[in-house]
Amino acid sequence: MVETTRRVLDQFERLVKQDLDNLEARLEALKAEKGLSIFPLSADMLERSISLSTEKLELKPFDNSILAAILVHAHGLLNQGEKDLAFCELDGDLQPWDKNGNSKPVLTRLYDDARVWVYGDFTMTTPEPPD
Repeated sequence: MVETTRRVLDQFERLVKQDLDNLEARLEALKAEKGLSIFPLSADMLERSISLSTEKLELKPFDNSILAAILVHAHGLLNQGEKDLAFCELDGDLQPWDKNGNSKPVLTRLYDDARVWVYGDFTMTTPEPPD
């Protein structure tokens, strides 16, 4: 039993090391993708993340940081004259609706204030944005 457990843990450790070794190459490949923007968290995003913690969103810290990054980045894009901003999100924690399709009022307000439409898929088909 001990030997089997050790063997499984060794395999798992090798997989993790392999994934970590490939992480930099994967990030570089993502940076080269057309239409994809990878950006670090800015001071404004970190400050917004802290302020969001008072909103009673019940988000994990990582999700809270993603939300802050989306909202701050959207604000910057709007200031540059961009319109029709969208965020594709499969994670139910960051979607402005629950698993039954009911609105999450605080998240809905935050996205609406930022003028960001949230899609629940990467085909950008659902839910349909308003006119």
